[in-house]
Amino acid sequence: MGNALSIAAEQFAQTRPNRLLAITTALVTYLALTRALRYRRRDRTLRNYGYPKRPLKSMTVEEASAIRRALSNLEFPHAYTTSLFFALFKTYAIPTISSVLLATGQLSSDQTASKRAADTAVIVTEMAHNHPASDRAVASIARMNYLHNRYRKAGKITDDDLLYTLSLFALEPTRWGVFWRNVGEAMEIPYQVLEAHYDSDERDGTAWMRAIERWSDLYEKRCAVPDETNGKVARGTLDILLFNIPTAIHGIAVQLIGSIIDARTRDAMLLPHPTDMHTRLLTGFMALRRATIKYLHLPRPQWLEFARVTDEPDPVTGNFYMTLYFSQPWYVKPTFWSRWGPEALFTRLTGGLVPSADGQYAPQGYKIENLGPVRLEGKGAEEMEKEVQRIRAQRGGCPMAGL
Repeated sequence: MGNALSIAAEQFAQTRPNRLLAITTALVTYLALTRALRYRRRDRTLRNYGYPKRPLKSMTVEEASAIRRALSNLEFPHAYTTSLFFALFKTYAIPTISSVLLATGQLSSDQTASKRAADTAVIVTEMAHNHPASDRAVASIARMNYLHNRYRKAGKITDDDLLYTLSLFALEPTRWGVFWRNVGEAMEIPYQVLEAHYDSDERDGTAWMRAIERWSDLYEKRCAVPDETNGKVARGTLDILLFNIPTAIHGIAVQLIGSIIDARTRDAMLLPHPTDMHTRLLTGFMALRRATIKYLHLPRPQWLEFARVTDEPDPVTGNFYMTLYFSQPWYVKPTFWSRWGPEALFTRLTGGLVPSADGQYAPQGYKIENLGPVRLEGKGAEEMEKEVQRIRAQRGGCPMAGL
């Protein structure tokens, strides 16, 4: 028996180097494969669009949209979605913006506040997810313009407020300028104020991004000031964000959210500053997540493209559905998977809401022309049609032409 154990131990010791070599080889091969596949898509995109030899100012809106879609749906889907939320959240640090929202009464209850957040998410997603010339993208901008125009005509929403909001949607998520510049044109946001902030005669997407970033920073310094209306809107939005998180850890969650927001925005929203511990915790987690995804995760294949809304309408109603939600399941179809899948089970365990057919959160889906406050559902068809015609006449070709 003793001899057998000795022989086994000797054989194990002899084969150990071979096993370590095999494990090391497999690990190195996997890391190399992950890097090759991840950068292959980037390099293929550069080749397909002729960059860097081709000048950026020749990029069309359609090309910019395709690149943005690949980045947001294949490369950074969760980071993109979260950054859009915080881009919108940061606008509430501006009293002229937060006061208009507070006056609408849309934050008077969880129901109306969460619906407004869902409607905003749908409009932005429809606008950014679809081809710029598609019916859905154009209709979403037309609907957004309809919802904003009465406030613009009354002088309650200024051009600077709209330009600042646009700057955050461009700067926070993708750092890619051409697509969002075209969206601003469709919203009839004047860009003359940016002329003083260009650092050269170039007028390509990256030059526009640098200019709007400089302008946006100056606007924040001037207008992002502490105000109680900012605080009320910010706290109402945080309530939506924390809806599916257990109450016992709300304090920790608020500290972590505060770590994401810059000090100027926190002060303007009257939010508490996070502790050093929470800041280090979030920074460490994000660094670990970034390294894990970059080096260990295989890139998302095309057939697993991240979807925020359905591509095809319901064959019976013609409505579209959302496929994810932050708090209340607005416009999410109550399927077996959405109610009992792994994510739904986790939501149930933490006391959150899952999609249901009770009608409270519009499980029948949405039509773009009905988005917005309940009192405006079914209204604005004529105004939207005029906007659609104007946008279609304006779009096409190089978005930097004539600058």
